[in-house]
Amino acid sequence: MFEIVRWSTFAATAFLAVFGYSDQLRLIFSHKSTVGLSFVMVLISFWSWASYTLYGWFHGDKKIFWPNLVGTIFISLILVSFLIY
Repeated sequence: MFEIVRWSTFAATAFLAVFGYSDQLRLIFSHKSTVGLSFVMVLISFWSWASYTLYGWFHGDKKIFWPNLVGTIFISLILVSFLIY
């Protein structure tokens, strides 16, 4: 059962990072604006993604580490977009 939950967490996290945030980045760069996004919420999201990435790294859990690393990269790009636009 634990392994099923780990795989489900892996899949959900990977889908959110790849499909959710990539679409948000597409909207930001096509509109050249971050209007409507909360900087504080994106900052808290970065903290969360980075924390889970480190957790996965320190525990040697690849199913937690890799999708959260992808999420950390995408949310970092969204944070950088606040500086650009």
